[in-house]
Amino acid sequence: MSSSFDTITEAQRARITHWQWGILALAVIAEIFLAADWYGFAAVLTFVSESLKLQPWEAGFAQGIFAIAYGAGMFFWSPVSRTMTARRMLVIGLIGSGLGMAVQVYVQGFAELVVLRIIIGFFDAAVWTGNIKLMVGWWPESRRASIMGIILAAYSLAITADFAVGIPLTIAYGWRTFFAVLAVLTLIVGILDLILVRDNPQDIGIKDFIWELAKPVSSGAASLLEIFKSRWIYVGALGIGGCTFALSGTATWVIPTYIKVQGMPVANAALVGTAMGLSQVVFLVIGGYVTDWVNNRPAVIKFGAFLGVLVGLGFLLTAVTPMTFGPLLLIAALSGMAVFAGGAIFSLVSQKYPDRLVPAAVGYAEVMGVIATFISPSLMGAVINITGSFAWAFVAYTVCEVLVLIVLLVLAREPAGSIAAQPASAH
Repeated sequence: MSSSFDTITEAQRARITHWQWGILALAVIAEIFLAADWYGFAAVLTFVSESLKLQPWEAGFAQGIFAIAYGAGMFFWSPVSRTMTARRMLVIGLIGSGLGMAVQVYVQGFAELVVLRIIIGFFDAAVWTGNIKLMVGWWPESRRASIMGIILAAYSLAITADFAVGIPLTIAYGWRTFFAVLAVLTLIVGILDLILVRDNPQDIGIKDFIWELAKPVSSGAASLLEIFKSRWIYVGALGIGGCTFALSGTATWVIPTYIKVQGMPVANAALVGTAMGLSQVVFLVIGGYVTDWVNNRPAVIKFGAFLGVLVGLGFLLTAVTPMTFGPLLLIAALSGMAVFAGGAIFSLVSQKYPDRLVPAAVGYAEVMGVIATFISPSLMGAVINITGSFAWAFVAYTVCEVLVLIVLLVLAREPAGSIAAQPASAH
């Protein structure tokens, strides 16, 4: 007979709570290095481009191709997640990414860089899927938006660190040293996860434990095609796409815009990148807790898409209007609004599917985010290359965010009174 949090002993509840804090810490650290390995290149793009003589489209492609590899990895790791443990996926992903980062230290040209970005991206996908499985294993639906907000905030915190630490380190010692530091730390985290991670309360001796006794449980033979029979996979995919489009585009092109259009000193780049990253951390955490509080995930997702449009308009203004550093920093510090709905998106997907299918469903939804992550820096880089204008690049960026908002307004609708969780078969 299955047991739940309400039916186990007080000592067992205390033990689960203790483990939840430890698992959250491990998930946050893993997420930090997933993102650090991804966006470390974006943080020092200017330095790498000068060293390897990269054209703007090549720099954008090298950042964007990582996302394509990450998406291909999702198609591999998502179905694998039904049978592979979270710990194994995390260890494979972190060790693989760490080794790829170590080799990336020695690249001498565009082709070599692209190959390494592809390898690292594929293994990074395993880290993300492993973290999703940890979330499902260790927290009930009612807590997942806030937990995902924290995990996603760690992702943004890593981007902050990439700029705040990576740029000064690169100025002092070179970008190869920066990549080497990331490689070593990623490998260390992989070893820690091998030793410490457990998938769920059953792994610490609480027999037959599940979080939701009433939630449908999919059979081991459940087809992955069932995921695509619900419209919520597409709502999640579009929501993720809007967030990652914003994150990738701004992380790659805001600082070059500030430097080349506004004449900002390169020394201020770390401060701007830090402001953008910390902004994402704050808005992701707030958005996660707001989502769990209002219990209306579709509404939060649509509001988040609207905020993404406002962020695009703000950066467009920086590309056409002369500004002092203060307003530029303020706009960067508010840019995290674009990912306000991050926790709501992943929580919605976990709410609409049986737990056994959640990691796969999230992985497939994340593919749209991956595509957007590739399109955003590549599209903006191509527009800059063709027009020579950062302003037109942010026009393209904003138009894409508007399209996401329009589609979500139509697709992410629920009848009044149906906010409570529904199984995936309920359209």
